[in-house]
Amino acid sequence: MFTILFKDRIFFLLSLLIFLTGCSVWENFTTYFNLYYNANELFQKIEKQITEQKKDLFSIESSTIPPAANADVQKLIEKCSAILQFSSNSAYVDDALMMLGKSFYYQKNYLKSQQKFKELLASDPEGEFALESKLWIGKCDMRLRNFTDGLVILREVRKVAIDEDEEKIFEEAFIEEIVYQKTIGDIPAAIQIANEFLGISDNDEINAELWYEVGNLNMEIDDIENAVIAYENVFEYSPGYDLEVAARIKLGRALRESGNAEEALSIFSDMRSEDKYSDKYSDIELEMGITHAALGEYAEALDLFAIVDTTYKNTPNAGAAKFEIGSVYEHGLKQLDSAAVYYQKASTASLPKEYLTLAKDKNRLFSRYVLLKKDLNKYGKQLFYLQYPEEFKEDSVQYVQDSLAIAAEIANVKELQEIWSGLGDLIGEDTTGYYQDSVTVANLLVNQLKDSLKTLTRDSIFARVRNPHPQDSMIVARFDSMLTNRTFDPMGQQKIEQKKRDKEALSNQLVASLPDTLKFKNNPPKRPKITEDSLKTLLAKNQLELGNLFLSEFNMPDSAYKYYYSNLTEYKDNAYYATSMFAMGSYYLTVDNQKSADSLFNIIYDNYKNESVVNAAAAKLNKPYIDLNYDPASEEYKKAEEYLNAGDYYSAIDKFKEIPQLYPKSAFAPKALYASGWIEENNLKDYPAAVESYDTLIAKYPASEYVRVIAPKVTLYKQEKRKQESALLDSLNALASLDSTGEDSLVSGEIKVGPQDTVQVTLEDELTPAEKSDQELFELKKPPESKEPVWNPRKRR
Repeated sequence: MFTILFKDRIFFLLSLLIFLTGCSVWENFTTYFNLYYNANELFQKIEKQITEQKKDLFSIESSTIPPAANADVQKLIEKCSAILQFSSNSAYVDDALMMLGKSFYYQKNYLKSQQKFKELLASDPEGEFALESKLWIGKCDMRLRNFTDGLVILREVRKVAIDEDEEKIFEEAFIEEIVYQKTIGDIPAAIQIANEFLGISDNDEINAELWYEVGNLNMEIDDIENAVIAYENVFEYSPGYDLEVAARIKLGRALRESGNAEEALSIFSDMRSEDKYSDKYSDIELEMGITHAALGEYAEALDLFAIVDTTYKNTPNAGAAKFEIGSVYEHGLKQLDSAAVYYQKASTASLPKEYLTLAKDKNRLFSRYVLLKKDLNKYGKQLFYLQYPEEFKEDSVQYVQDSLAIAAEIANVKELQEIWSGLGDLIGEDTTGYYQDSVTVANLLVNQLKDSLKTLTRDSIFARVRNPHPQDSMIVARFDSMLTNRTFDPMGQQKIEQKKRDKEALSNQLVASLPDTLKFKNNPPKRPKITEDSLKTLLAKNQLELGNLFLSEFNMPDSAYKYYYSNLTEYKDNAYYATSMFAMGSYYLTVDNQKSADSLFNIIYDNYKNESVVNAAAAKLNKPYIDLNYDPASEEYKKAEEYLNAGDYYSAIDKFKEIPQLYPKSAFAPKALYASGWIEENNLKDYPAAVESYDTLIAKYPASEYVRVIAPKVTLYKQEKRKQESALLDSLNALASLDSTGEDSLVSGEIKVGPQDTVQVTLEDELTPAEKSDQELFELKKPPESKEPVWNPRKRR
C-alpha cells in the first residue's frame, strides 16, 4: 500500500514538473528550429563575407556589406526582429539582439546599432554578452564621432578583457583605437598603442599584421630605421603569403630610402628568382627598376621599366613604369622633353593609387614647361625675323624649296604613288550638285530683287555672272557670296565646317603614312604681327616663368640663371625687369651667394617701390614693407581741398586741374576734374568753364562714377545753347533781310521798347545776358534730379 502511494506521489510530482517547465522548453525548441537556426546560419555567412572582403586589418575605411549580401542582411534583421516579437521569453533573445546590433552596424546605421547593444547590456549587465556589448557601444560612438566617450569605453573594455583573458575583445578594442589615431593623423600615438598591443598579444597572425602596420606607420613619419626593424620582425611570426610578399617589398623600399639600395636590390632579385612569387613579378620588376635608378644605373632602370610597360600592358604597374621612366629622364638624365612625354602618357594610363596625384601634378608641370618652350621659340623666331627681314625671306624661300623637293621625291617613289594620289582628294573640290546650287541661288536672287529689278530672271543672272559688266557688280557679288558661303542652305555652315574637318583628317592621314624623311614641314616661317616691344615683353615673361620652373621645380639653378641673365641684359625696359631681378637674387641665395642676392634686393627696394615685388625684397632684407596702395595724388587733392575750404576758388581749381596732368591714372584724377567743374558751376557761376571741365572729364574718364552725375546736365546745356544760337542766327538773318528791302526800322518808328531792356536787367541782376542765359540753362532747365546722393567736394570723404 505504502509503495503504491509513494509511486503515485512521484508520478504526480513529475507531471507537475513537466507541466511547469514544458512551456519554456517547447518555446525554446520551436524558436530554435523556426527562427534562430536560420538566423544564425545567415549571420555566420554574412560575417564571413565581410571579413574576407576587408584585407587590411588596420584600414581606416569601415567594413561594408558586399552587394550580394545586402538581401541576406535584410532577411537576418527580419528573423531577429521576429524572435524579439514572438519569442520574447525564449533563451535566444540576447543572441537576436547581438545579431541585430551587428547587422545595423554593418549597414552603417550606428544609432540603431548602439540602441540594440544598450538594450542587450541593460537586460543582463553581468551576462555573457555584457563586455562585448560595451565594445560595440564604444565602436558605435567612434563612428558617430563621439570620440571622447568612445575612447573611454574602449579603454575600459580593453582593461577588463585583458584581465579576463578575452582575447578577441581586447584585440578589437586595440585595433579600433589604432585606426582612430591614424584617422586623426596622430601617427606616434598609433605606434605607441600598437607596441602596447604587441606586448600582450600571443596571436602570431595578429602580431605579424601588427609589425607590418608599425612599419607602415614609421614610414609615414620618415622613421626609416624603425620601419626596417618592424618589417624584418614580420617574418618572425610565419606570415601568410600575401603579408609576406607585401612585407618583403616594403622592406626593400625602406632599405632603398635609407640609402641601402644595393641590399634592397638583393631582396628584389632574390624574389624575382623564385617561382612562388611569379604572380608578383610586375611589382618586383618595377621595384628593381626604381632601385637601379636610385643607384644611378639608368640604362638598367629604363630596360626594366620597358619590360614592365610592355609585358604587363594596361595594368596599373605598366602606368607606374611610364611614370618612373619620366622620373629617370627628369632627375637622372635631365632630359626634360622626354620626361614630359612619359609623364603625359602616365597621366592617361591606369595607375596604382599612390601614383594618381603624382602623375597628375607632374603632367601639369611639364605641360607648362613644354608650352613655355614652344612660345619662347615662336616669339624668339618672330623677333629675329622682325630685326632681320632678309632672313625671313630666305627662310620662306627655303621652306618652299624643301616642300617642293619632298613632293617631287614622293612622286618619284613608286610605292608611294598610291599615297600621293590621295592628295587629289585632299585639294580637289566636289562639284556634285554645283549646277543645282547655282539654280537655287539664282531663284533666291530673283525673289529678293524683284521689286527693284522687275526684269531680272534666272537666265539673266547667269548671263551677268558669266560676262559681268561694271553695273552688274552688286548682283555678281551677292551671287558669289551666297554660293560660296552656302547661305541659301540652312545647313550650309555646318557642311563647310565638316568639309574642313574632312580635309584636315585626310591630310593628317596622308602625312602619317609617309616616312619621316618625306614628311612636309608644318611650321613655315611667319611674319610677326605684333610690335617689337610686345615681342620682347612676351619673351621676358616666358623666360622668367621658365627660369622659375628650373629653379624651384626642376632643381636646375644653372639653367634658371641663363634665363634670368637674359632678361636682365637683353630686355631691360619691360614690366618683368624688377621681378627678374628678384628671381636672380633667389638664384644667388640657392648657390649661397648672400652678398649678390642682397645687392639685387636693395636695388629693388630702393628703385621699384610701386611694384609688388618690392615687399618680397623687403622680407628678404628685413626692411619695412612699402604701402603699395599709396597714391601721391591724394596729397595734392588735400591741398586743393584746403584752398576750397578757405574760399580761394581759383587756387583750388588750379590745383584740382593739375592732378589729372601729373597723375592721369590715379583714382583722384576724375574726382579732381569733377571738383573743378563743381566750383566753377556753383561757386563762380562760370558755366562755360564748368562745361569745359565736365567735357574733359567725360572724354578722359568715361567710365567714372562722376560722369553719370554730370553727363545729362551737360547734354541739356549744349542742346539749349544750340537752340539759342540758332534763334540768334535766325534773328540776324531776318535783320539782314529787312536791310536788303531798304526799309529803315528807325524811320518807320514801329520799334517799341519793352518794359525792361537788356541794360536794365544787367544793372539790376549784375549779370551779362550771356551769363543770365547760362544760369537759366543750369538752374531753370535742369533735368529731373537724381535721387542718388551727389558728392560735394567741400566735404571730405
